Amino acid sequence: MKLLEDILLTDLSNSIFLLTRQIEPRGWAWLEPVSRGFGWVIDVIFNAIHSTGIANSLGIAIILMTIIFRFLIMPLHLKSQKSMMKMRELKPELDKIKEKYGNSKDPELMRKSQQEQSALLSKHGANPLSGCLPMLIQFPLFIALNTVMRQASLYITHLKTMYENLAAELLNIPGLVNLPNGGPGAIQQLAEGMLEDHAAIIPEKWVGNLHEFDAYLRSTGAYDSITLEEIPNAISNFGNNDIIILGLPEHLARVINKFNPADWEHIYKNITEPAQLQHIQSLVSELASIETFLGISIVEPSGWGLPGILIPIFTGISMFISSWLMQQRTYDPNADERTVITNKMMLTVMPVMMAFFTINFIAAVGVFWITGQIFQSIQDVIMLKKAGIPIRLPFVKPKPTPEVVDVVPTKKKKRK
Repeated sequence: MKLLEDILLTDLSNSIFLLTRQIEPRGWAWLEPVSRGFGWVIDVIFNAIHSTGIANSLGIAIILMTIIFRFLIMPLHLKSQKSMMKMRELKPELDKIKEKYGNSKDPELMRKSQQEQSALLSKHGANPLSGCLPMLIQFPLFIALNTVMRQASLYITHLKTMYENLAAELLNIPGLVNLPNGGPGAIQQLAEGMLEDHAAIIPEKWVGNLHEFDAYLRSTGAYDSITLEEIPNAISNFGNNDIIILGLPEHLARVINKFNPADWEHIYKNITEPAQLQHIQSLVSELASIETFLGISIVEPSGWGLPGILIPIFTGISMFISSWLMQQRTYDPNADERTVITNKMMLTVMPVMMAFFTINFIAAVGVFWITGQIFQSIQDVIMLKKAGIPIRLPFVKPKPTPEVVDVVPTKKKKRK
C-alpha cells in the first residue's frame, strides 16, 4: 500500500485528512509553556504596532520584544560584567596563589589552592561563571521563538484571522481543493507534497490514529451521514487533534500558511476568474507585507539564498563583536600563548557556529539574536568606557607588561 493511501484514508464531503503534526512540527513539550508565553507577548506587541498601520509590523514586533527582554535582564548582565571585571583585577592575586602551590599533583595541595582562590573570589564578590548565565537564559527563548514563528498564525490572532479568511475565499473557488471528478485539486496536491517531502519521519502511531478515527466513525454509524461541519466535533470526541481537514477554513488555514511563493504561483495558475485571482493575490500580498522584514520572510528558515542568507551573516558578525567586547573585560597583557590561541578560537568558532545554526532556524530567530547582540554590545562599550578599560583590536597579540626594576644608584668613591 502506498504511503498516501496509508495516511489519507478518508474522503468525506470533498475533503481530505492530513496529519497536522507533520505540517506543524511542535517543539519540545517542556518548552510549550515558554512558547505560549512568548507567543502571547509577541501577539500583544504585534497588535499594538499593526494597529498604527506600520508595514513589516511582525519584524518590528520581534525587535521591540527583544529590546524589552534586554532591558529586563539588564541588571543580570551588568552584574555579570562587574563580576568579570573584578576577576580581571584579582588575577595577580590568583596567580600568586597558583605560584604558591605550584603545579603539584598532591590532592591536599590542590584542594588548599582551590579553597584559597574560592575564598578570594567570594570575598570580592566575583564569580568566574557569571558571564554564562545571561547566555543560558537566552537559549530556551531562542528555541521557543523558533517554535512560535514557525507557526506564527497559531499564536498571533490577527494572522490567524487573515489566514482563515483567505482559506474561506479559496474554498469558494471550485476545483482548488478537489476537482469535480474527485481528483486532487491544486491545494490538495501541495498538501500531499508536504507529506511526501517528510515521508521518512512520519511515525507509525500517527498513521494508526487516522486508521482508528476511520474505525471510530464507522463504529458510531456516522461515517455515511456525517457532514463537514460535524467533523471537528467528531475529532474532539475521538480525542485526537492531529488531523486536518482541508474543507474547513480554520483547518485549511494551517496548511496554506506554509505555502511559499512558488506554491502560490501554482495556486494562481488554477484560478481562471480574473477578479477572483486579483482578490486572492491582494490577500496573499497583504500577509506577505506583515511576515516580511527588509525583503526577508521572517516566518521561514533563512536558508542559503539571497536575501535570507544575510540574516546568518549578520548574526555571525554581531556575535563576533559581542565576543570581542566580552574579552576586553578579561584582557591580560601577560597572557601566555595558549590563552591567546584559545581567545582567538572563541572569536572565530562561536560566531561561525551561530551563523550556521541560524541558517536552519526561522529568520525571526536571527533578527532576535542580532538585535540582542547589538543591544549588549552598546551596553558593553558604555561599561568599558566607564571602567576606563581600553578597547583593543581583535587578533592583536598582547605586548607583555615590562617588569619594573628599582635601580639603587651607587655612590662613587672619592679619589684620594
